[in-house]
Amino acid sequence: MRRTIFMLFAIPLMLAGTLTSGPASAHFVPAPCDFITGGGFIFGNSGQFINFGAHGGCKNGQFWGHVNVLDHSYNPPAHLRSTNITGYLMDPAFPNARDICGEGVVDGGAGSFTVTFRVRMEDNGEPGVGVDRFGVRLSNGYLQSTRIISGGNIQLHKSNPSTTGPSPAPTEAQMCGGLATPEQAF
Repeated sequence: MRRTIFMLFAIPLMLAGTLTSGPASAHFVPAPCDFITGGGFIFGNSGQFINFGAHGGCKNGQFWGHVNVLDHSYNPPAHLRSTNITGYLMDPAFPNARDICGEGVVDGGAGSFTVTFRVRMEDNGEPGVGVDRFGVRLSNGYLQSTRIISGGNIQLHKSNPSTTGPSPAPTEAQMCGGLATPEQAF
């Protein structure tokens, strides 16, 4: 199974543009805008550790944030790091979840290449109380389902006067380049 995941992760932009998202009206920039922070690890599709650290939201009329994901199923580990945050969305079906979209670079594994990404973070309570979730999807077809984090915490923060989003807000397709939200794994 690791070989299959490696192949998906290592072929840059193989599926770019072929993944579709749900209706544009399903996800939108929250108003007033808020922000989300978190870090920790999940177990990936083949049981490997995937460490993450991410934050995103709106600030002074723009999107901001940073995403780091380190997949230990590769040697050396494959490292996604964001270079540009292009969107921040919420889904009314999951009011505690936020999606961060952007562009980034993947290093390690089979080399270095650029991707677009969509990360889902969900805050369902304080550590030890809730079941926070994290997932990631890349434009090259790589996907780690949104799953309960095994260690760490995700925190959804309330809006404040500086957390204003772009006006008018871009569409979901403009923010996320057609990438769908990583699906839920229960």
